[in-house]
Amino acid sequence: MPTLPALPTPHARRLFLVHCGFIAAALLAPLRAQTPKLTPPAGAPAPAVAYEGLVAGESTLEEVKAKLGKPEHEASWYAWKLTYASKTRPGHFDAIHIQGERRVGDIEAATVPPGFETWAAVREKLGEPEWLLDLSRQSLADYSARGARFVFDSAGRTIGVASFPRGFPRVHAGERKHVSLRGLRQGPQPRPAAAPPQAAGAEPLLAGAAEAEITPRGPDWLGPVKFTVHDPLKVRAAVFAQGPLKVAFVGGDIFGMRKVDIDPIEARLREAGISHVLLALSHVHSAGDPIGIYGHYPEEYVKRIQDGVTEAATAALVALEPVSELRVASDELPLDGARVEGLFRNARNPGIVDPQVAAVQAIGDDSKPIVTIAHFACHPEGIEAPKGKPLEVSADFPGYLCDALRAATGAQAVFLNGALGGMVSGDTRARTHDEAEAMGKRLAKEVERVLGFAVPTERRLSFERSRLEIPVTNPRMIAFEMSTGQTSSYRGRHLTEMFHARLGEAELLSVPGELLPEVSFEILERMRGYPRMIVGLANDEIGYIIPAYDFRAGDYEESMSLGPAASLLVLRQALRFLER
Repeated sequence: MPTLPALPTPHARRLFLVHCGFIAAALLAPLRAQTPKLTPPAGAPAPAVAYEGLVAGESTLEEVKAKLGKPEHEASWYAWKLTYASKTRPGHFDAIHIQGERRVGDIEAATVPPGFETWAAVREKLGEPEWLLDLSRQSLADYSARGARFVFDSAGRTIGVASFPRGFPRVHAGERKHVSLRGLRQGPQPRPAAAPPQAAGAEPLLAGAAEAEITPRGPDWLGPVKFTVHDPLKVRAAVFAQGPLKVAFVGGDIFGMRKVDIDPIEARLREAGISHVLLALSHVHSAGDPIGIYGHYPEEYVKRIQDGVTEAATAALVALEPVSELRVASDELPLDGARVEGLFRNARNPGIVDPQVAAVQAIGDDSKPIVTIAHFACHPEGIEAPKGKPLEVSADFPGYLCDALRAATGAQAVFLNGALGGMVSGDTRARTHDEAEAMGKRLAKEVERVLGFAVPTERRLSFERSRLEIPVTNPRMIAFEMSTGQTSSYRGRHLTEMFHARLGEAELLSVPGELLPEVSFEILERMRGYPRMIVGLANDEIGYIIPAYDFRAGDYEESMSLGPAASLLVLRQALRFLER
């Protein structure tokens, strides 16, 4: 009698089914994600505004074209995106995003509806907002229950209106109603007559920089995902050293990595003489999945990334040279059209975007730049492979940004992403390589502009870190860890960490995932550096870090989150750093 193959154990069968279920959920979730999808419930209040008679959540794609005619441009962006020239602000464009059901998901407009031209007029018509955000030179008033958010310039004039399906308040009555970043310095600052001298008794500040390629090689390196290489993936390292403190700030064209795969990198670099590593993952979606969240853990690819980070950071350490001047700067880009037009938008909560671009540059004794660190917040997901075609591996806009900055300054550029959660994404016209390249080069010009008024700061370096334990309450994340065999949790809590660093006046605070900007604003409000930078996806990728008051059952970001406790614990640890 032939021998039958052994059946898998109940535990193995359970893990296999759990993993398959998680993969299916992860793959299907993005199909219904990324643009407001709500149909206003029965009894919902009237919309605060309508755009040319169109109402988010109700009007259809056909109605849009019948009322507005042919758009200036239309293309795939999540579902579908149309742009029209603003009717009240020449040179600006309005964007209409369509849901999968061919209904309007949201409208981000520079066109201002009659009667809403100022903050005073908006408040007179709609009353006090659910939530008010004061940036350095702009303000945002949130009326989520009425399906609208308004952006005002420093003179109180309306410069952007976001319309989305109404029905529910985003911020409940027990939460903070006002967050102010008015004290955050932006733009040109008073320039000292001379660069600040080295602090008495302080050891010299040194800096070095290097990069290494980490593009996947073998055709099976991404498992079942077939791919071609459009442009190379890299890790870019800046090592700063002062006395025994040697810190590697590394930016990588990496979708994500878990702390269990980053810890071995730091162990290797510690042996080489680097005391701390901050590895900031750009979260580029066209670079393959080193986490294994979509069903395949690419062991060879992960090893290549680990080797690449080690190579770049070690080379930067060898290249250390004295810093004669440390320069810092940041600026706040205008939120015309309830977004940074052509660059950043928020697909989950339209209008709620951190518009800061920041830079730190180290200058050598030869008066030439050693390295430039660029910082802002945006998902690099501006490339969509044609249906049925292989993944086109690309660094997206961060690669073009760093290449353009290096060409312009003659020095290595390192990109550190920010609080990109919820979904702070590109505002390009379409998801193509050409659009991603144009975005990267435009951002490089913004960083160059900011560097044009950078001011010298004290040459000093400090770094501290703290362990963080976050309860894992999302069954999908529990199932994922069970299926991998790589434990990163302890008694139901994910073990991760956060960092707080200073480079002169520049202040950096890291988070281990995709922080929503609402939480980042509460942290930035308490920071006192110039510039202030929250570095996302640093040394870990725990998914979305969502304010507990805005945690929504069944939404995409929640399905990719550890749970509502993450934001509370991240905020608490951030404030602990800042109270010291």
